Amino acid sequence: MRRLLLILIPLLFVAPAYSQTDPTNPAAAACGLPAQGIIVASVTYTLTANCTQTRWLEIKTAETPNITLTINGGGFTITNMTDCCEHNSSYNNNFLLVDDQGELTVQNVDNGRSPNVKVIIKNVTFDGNNKEFRRPRRLQPDGVIRNSATGAGILVDGDLEMENVTFTRGNGMWVRAKGTASLKNVLFEDSWVNNFAFSSSLKGMLYVAKSASVTLDKAVFRDIGRSVIMIDKGGSLSTSGCLSFIRVWAYKVHHSGVWSGHGAWTDKSTGPCPSGTVGNNGQAVVAYTLPMLDCGLPSSGTIEGPVVYTLTKPCVCVSIVNIAAGAHVTINGNGHRIEGCTTGKGYGEFRIGNAHLTINNANLYNIRMLNYGGIFTLKDSQVTHPSKRPIVNYGWAYLSNSLFEGNVGGRNGKVYYAHGYFGLGRALFRDNVFRNNLPGDIEAYTTGRSTAIYLCGDNILDGPIPTDVAQFFMAVEGGGIFGCPGPGPSPTPAPVKIECLPGQVEQPAKRHLGAIGVILYVEKCPLTIEIWEIQPNSQGLFALKVSQSQVEAASEGLVACSANGRAAVRVGLTEPVRQIMAHSKAYKPPSQRGGGARDILVSVGPTFEHKVHHLVIDHALDGTVMGAVDTRPDGPPCDGAAAASLHSDPSPANSLPSAPAPPPQPTPVPIAAPVTAQPARDDGSIVHVVQAGDTIWAIGVAYDVHPYRIISLNQLDEILMAGGFIVPGQELLIRRAS
Repeated sequence: MRRLLLILIPLLFVAPAYSQTDPTNPAAAACGLPAQGIIVASVTYTLTANCTQTRWLEIKTAETPNITLTINGGGFTITNMTDCCEHNSSYNNNFLLVDDQGELTVQNVDNGRSPNVKVIIKNVTFDGNNKEFRRPRRLQPDGVIRNSATGAGILVDGDLEMENVTFTRGNGMWVRAKGTASLKNVLFEDSWVNNFAFSSSLKGMLYVAKSASVTLDKAVFRDIGRSVIMIDKGGSLSTSGCLSFIRVWAYKVHHSGVWSGHGAWTDKSTGPCPSGTVGNNGQAVVAYTLPMLDCGLPSSGTIEGPVVYTLTKPCVCVSIVNIAAGAHVTINGNGHRIEGCTTGKGYGEFRIGNAHLTINNANLYNIRMLNYGGIFTLKDSQVTHPSKRPIVNYGWAYLSNSLFEGNVGGRNGKVYYAHGYFGLGRALFRDNVFRNNLPGDIEAYTTGRSTAIYLCGDNILDGPIPTDVAQFFMAVEGGGIFGCPGPGPSPTPAPVKIECLPGQVEQPAKRHLGAIGVILYVEKCPLTIEIWEIQPNSQGLFALKVSQSQVEAASEGLVACSANGRAAVRVGLTEPVRQIMAHSKAYKPPSQRGGGARDILVSVGPTFEHKVHHLVIDHALDGTVMGAVDTRPDGPPCDGAAAASLHSDPSPANSLPSAPAPPPQPTPVPIAAPVTAQPARDDGSIVHVVQAGDTIWAIGVAYDVHPYRIISLNQLDEILMAGGFIVPGQELLIRRAS
């Protein structure tokens, strides 16, 4: 009896953590799903009709034993009818929240998946009713807890399985995965992310958190405003099956192959989704016709592909027109007026994502230009906006020979405002006239690092002269105002290139590419890369420095190689690499990319396994990484070629001679023994204790794990990017506990 009491006593203290009574889930409504409530035990809800949620369902993972929540939608729709609730509510307008403390989470950080919760959702449509999703409440610097920023309709930090699901009319992140998620046959449509910033504050319809691993099999993203998929630093996304991005007017996928500081995207998709069903009985392909005004211009909607509009008469009542990602749109106004609608917002808008919009010879009245990282060109035109600043630029803008008259803005720019959200916010003004724009002294204002205003020709301030004429144009907080870049026409840089401000030299960005055993230090002004090897003794060895001007001056073939013959930069691909890349779905040859595109090949090796690692870059030294390839050649990358100076940055005139000199003798490199894999621990985890000579790449080989997986699991990105290294005795997580 005494032993029995000793066993029961601890249980008395454990039980209240869940409930003093039996755990009870909220009762299902007539449709088969609770309208709101807290899930505390495994349950399956099967819909029998369309449902309306009055608030959200939540699971507090910190207080919940192992449970599985299953929602069988039966093809029905769940509509969001929640409103912003009482003062202390931390979420509103959400469907499902699976998080540390449910809706009471104060700091919703991505601190790893919850292994005790699994959510399965099938055959259902989520209708956001155009309400805004909100984030959990945040502890602000002033000590007050408030709702904050863009939130998620469905947030799950456990395991998530979704199949045959449609998401429609959402405002914010539709799905934020913090654990392991599998999404199969899904449709995201008619939704919007009310957030367009960059880096840490960027959001997407599908948000892959830094702790998440997500697989996406057959998906359509259609009519999405701003960013579609965001993969946070440390997170990973794998796509397979068909994959379509239709009428997306900003950015499709933010991942490490495009921007540093983001997570990894492995794309094995088979191409766009053909006609047929997708999601919860939706259509993969839907007929779409732009509503046209009789002047020949769309009144609203999203413009895709290259198109030229030539106006035949004035256009009245232009609403919101989106320029889809990748589109090139030209409007030849022929002197006619393009006027925004007075209903809705009270004016019209052209929204430019990662695209080009050119307007020639038009009279723009009550129209705003919102440029989210694209290129906007305005020529021979007149701009009048009587109620709001007409041009907001987060990309490139070229404004020439135009009249800005009767515009009303704020103190920060009556005509033009720019911010460096996308690392751009740059405009070239050439031969423009500014007349009677009110209030304030500043016609054009730019703020943020890397923003700039270039003044070419004669930009004239006509009418009342401000007290401080120097405020005609203003730049603050890292922005600048400069003279014309040079004679001739205005520069039109390719999107992958960064134009340097006069006299500007930016600090190099450090990219550690563990998969190929090389560090690239990218200096953008002027555009240059330094190539460093990772040696078996875990030290970095400077190998080669190459400038973009060298690349542009070189024809197909070798640009430069290191003194020890172990690193090389080429224009074009060697034949073994070309054959391998030909089978990559992510790769398109330069002839299909257009615009003078070329491949740049960075090669380093051989390793102790007699491999040479190759990095294929698109067009520019800071361009998109299109693939990493390993080959097993007979010798180092520079065999049979002359070597560049180890520390020099030769100009094109000093590039490699046409008659190659004998190659130098390679510098002996100490080679460490291959890494020995260490056994799993009792909990199923594998932890590698770093030994002298170990490298991330060699550790990955030993455990058959991608090196970047090791980097992300151990949050080494910032350390390695700052030039640090792993050290003997350091413990690296290879596999989490089972």
